[in-house]
Amino acid sequence: MSPRAAWRLERLGFPAVYDYVAGKMDWLSYGLPYEGNALLVGDLVRRDVPTCSVGDRLGDVRAKLAGQDLVVVLDDDRVVQGLVRGRALEGPDEALVEEVMRFGITTVRPSEDVATLTGRMRRAGVERILVTSSDGRLLGLFLRAEAEAALDRHRAQHVGAEP
Repeated sequence: MSPRAAWRLERLGFPAVYDYVAGKMDWLSYGLPYEGNALLVGDLVRRDVPTCSVGDRLGDVRAKLAGQDLVVVLDDDRVVQGLVRGRALEGPDEALVEEVMRFGITTVRPSEDVATLTGRMRRAGVERILVTSSDGRLLGLFLRAEAEAALDRHRAQHVGAEP
């Protein structure tokens, strides 16, 4: 909220008013609540993503995956450092994650519009993408197939409504 809006709320008698200086887009980039009918990535993010650290052994990581085919590599602050998936998961048990992980992972923010992102993903042939906060912390995984179904439901419910 702007300093002017904070001042107005204080004048109306609200005792605890805070000026969120970083702005609305930063607020949304953390997946925090918002008003309106827009369907944003943060509304559909799956939070049950397997994670590990760079120093973990591949054999230990595989044992925790329970059939999933990817694991997100995080540092101690939950900032995304990379990803291990596919053939990299088939490496030797004693290999360290940092030896097989993929760096430079594409991520998106929870404030992105679902329709726009699913369109880009469809054109690029991408089925899933990591969602992070503005400071790179993992929020979850966005799945295109789930998003397309949710988008159809959302459009049916909000025909003629304001975004």
